[in-house]
Amino acid sequence: MQLTERQQAVLDFIIEFRRDNGCSPSIPEIQRHFGIRSPNGVAGHLHALEAKGAIRRAERGSRQIDLPDGMPPAPPPAGVYQIPVYGSIPAGPPQDIAAGAAESCALVDEVALGFKPREGCFALKVRGDSMRDAGILTGDMVVIQPTPTPREGQIVAALIDGECTLKRLVRVKGRWFLKAENPNYPELHPREALVIQGAVRTVIRKLD
Repeated sequence: MQLTERQQAVLDFIIEFRRDNGCSPSIPEIQRHFGIRSPNGVAGHLHALEAKGAIRRAERGSRQIDLPDGMPPAPPPAGVYQIPVYGSIPAGPPQDIAAGAAESCALVDEVALGFKPREGCFALKVRGDSMRDAGILTGDMVVIQPTPTPREGQIVAALIDGECTLKRLVRVKGRWFLKAENPNYPELHPREALVIQGAVRTVIRKLD
């Protein structure tokens, strides 16, 4: 599939717009992005892309631009990272959550995150109110960075006796345990094992 420079630019914009917005751009949006004076100019590029098999178009609808199966998505722009989201973590009593494939991926900006994610970073959705006094609420998403040497006082995603939870890591007289940020929840002392999966680096909240 041989595309001109402008056709490739239009295709890249369509891919990035779909990735960021969950739908294809309309002709006026493509027109504004490239400063094309006439909608016919955009239509010409779309017809050429369709003829070359780069896109598929429906007969009706202003956003009916689909991509052929198997076409790879555009890579994230510089400073934007793709972080896998692995379901939810209880900010409440520990629960047994089976590990599995990521439910989805979140595109996050390094500036908004406040740090540059390392390989292995992942995100979890919060369920429960045990960390409310730390400002972590049900529906939030926490970005976790694996750490080989967790520090006392960090909020961590942890496996305690095989069950997963989100709590603050505490050490007293050489013994590690987990503490909630809500007086209604007890401290969690491991009977057998405490495994730290990573430390919370950022909390993301969606406002209605």
